[in-house]
Amino acid sequence: MIPDSRPRSIWLIPIFSLVVLMSCGSDEEVPSAAPAPSFAPPSAQAMTVEGFVVTPQTMARTLEATGSLLPNEAVPIQFERNGRLEKLYFQEGANVKAGQLLAEIDDSELLAQKKKLEVSLDLAEKQVARGKELVAIQAMSQEEYDRLLNSIESIKADLALNEILIGKSKIYAPFSGTLGLRQVSEGTYIGPSDVIIDLYQIHPIKLEFDVPERFLPEMKTGQNLTFTVVGQDKPYEARVYAIGTELNPETRTVRVRGIANNPQQILKPGQFAKVQLVTSVTQEAVLVPTDAIVPILDGKEIFVARGGTAQAINVRTGERRDAYIEVLNGIKIGDTVIVSGLMSVANGSKIVINRFVQP
Repeated sequence: MIPDSRPRSIWLIPIFSLVVLMSCGSDEEVPSAAPAPSFAPPSAQAMTVEGFVVTPQTMARTLEATGSLLPNEAVPIQFERNGRLEKLYFQEGANVKAGQLLAEIDDSELLAQKKKLEVSLDLAEKQVARGKELVAIQAMSQEEYDRLLNSIESIKADLALNEILIGKSKIYAPFSGTLGLRQVSEGTYIGPSDVIIDLYQIHPIKLEFDVPERFLPEMKTGQNLTFTVVGQDKPYEARVYAIGTELNPETRTVRVRGIANNPQQILKPGQFAKVQLVTSVTQEAVLVPTDAIVPILDGKEIFVARGGTAQAINVRTGERRDAYIEVLNGIKIGDTVIVSGLMSVANGSKIVINRFVQP
């Protein structure tokens, strides 16, 4: 085997070069590596959040319900006895005054009976006068004379009944109002069960709606309300005049009635109405943005900034108004409520408020 005749110094060159490079500039300080970033525990960091300072607000507690319109008065026009409908004195849909004659049925038979009774009464009165003279000379017994007197009273009673039946041959409007649509024609033989037409009084007009049980303590007669009907944007005003005394066991509501002016008779019975009624007004209500409410298993909570930390407080909410909601307990006027970063905030978290939301 031929020995390697290459100089060994060739293998030393890389090693020597490495030594030179390491020793070069030994008089200068070699820069150290950048320090690794240090992370503080999450509990030690202060989160940046937005706050809302609770200020007193005036808040009206409003009941919203649906109802329907009713006539102030309504009655079917019917005769109290049988007979042929002889004449109608009205136009359908017309306004009538109280006491106005509306219709009459044939009373010719009753008038004939009246004439017959009047003749009988005249004869009985003459017999009584003659009997009185006979009693005076004792030509007639007192008993027979009393029988003649009773006959007069009987005829007078029959005349009075006849007058009542004749009076029931005509029918008059019991109150001022508006007529509906006619259901019979002249010449029809009708009885007490036949409705000729319906009469309504719709000025004023009634409003009927149901109120949930929880609002009952705040309901009282005389309260003002507003309502709208389908097809009209104009709100109408009404006043509560009656509150039912019994709850509906199925809906747990009580029926309430209001009354409204309707001089132009624009509102009609049966119309659907949307009702708004202010049941109470709170002068110093606690309102917070709805975003501040955090749902939890056993209710709702709000985070309040206290001493640089977030404190979780269980609350009970009330009425909602646009982007705000009423808080009934747990917080007070002047508290600062956290309204951002609520997904990351926990009870006791350190916080820094960088902006306050204006109400």
